[in-house]
Amino acid sequence: MKKIIILSTPDDELSANLHAPDSAVLSFWDSPNVLPDTACVLISQRYIGEKLAETAAMYDKRNIPYAVVTFDKSEENEERLLDAGVSQILKLPMQASLLKKRISALLHASEHYSSDTGFAIFAQMAEGDSQRGAYVVQESDFTNIYKFVLRLQERMDKQAQLIRFTFHTRLKMPLEPGTLETAFPIVQKCLRRGDIASIFGDSIYAILIGAEQDGAKIAADRIVTTYTSHIRDSIYSLKYEMRAIK
Repeated sequence: MKKIIILSTPDDELSANLHAPDSAVLSFWDSPNVLPDTACVLISQRYIGEKLAETAAMYDKRNIPYAVVTFDKSEENEERLLDAGVSQILKLPMQASLLKKRISALLHASEHYSSDTGFAIFAQMAEGDSQRGAYVVQESDFTNIYKFVLRLQERMDKQAQLIRFTFHTRLKMPLEPGTLETAFPIVQKCLRRGDIASIFGDSIYAILIGAEQDGAKIAADRIVTTYTSHIRDSIYSLKYEMRAIK
């Protein structure tokens, strides 16, 4: 099932007017930092407000397909959305069958692009990379790599795991500059050659290809232990969550 995020707090009016294709499920999410397994994002205009242009630019950078959903059907509002860099606009209410087709087209375009791009990125890594540990990919490529691995899993009798490493303090302080960059080499070098690692938003993600859950947990625990022993003066503790890619 493909996961479509509605960027908004729970909203009864949106719930009543949004209809997902049969192959997808809709979920509300109140932060622009969606997970890389997100198939596409439907941004609520009234929720995102003045941060629309910033959010749209971030999704463009990360290659995450999105559309803005709005109840304002005026030409003036459409012009504002276009000026913010938005090209896909869903004006609600919309006939259910048409809305599903519009969302399906968004999903289809994402699948085709991520498959081609993911293959090209893998080819480049295999051709010229000599680094120790996991392959490093840029934030803008990570979503496509994830979706490419997901498509591979549909054709292969092997497992893959996605691990998200996050940083925590007792006072829930925001991340200080350089925190991710300091921890990232530890994550990368503790993984196997052939795994994939990337800084993505405010987290570090790793894809362990061909790994079962127990093996991935051992690797993740090793990374947390290594981080704790090497970065002793950090105010942050490193935690992780893991899920199978399927």
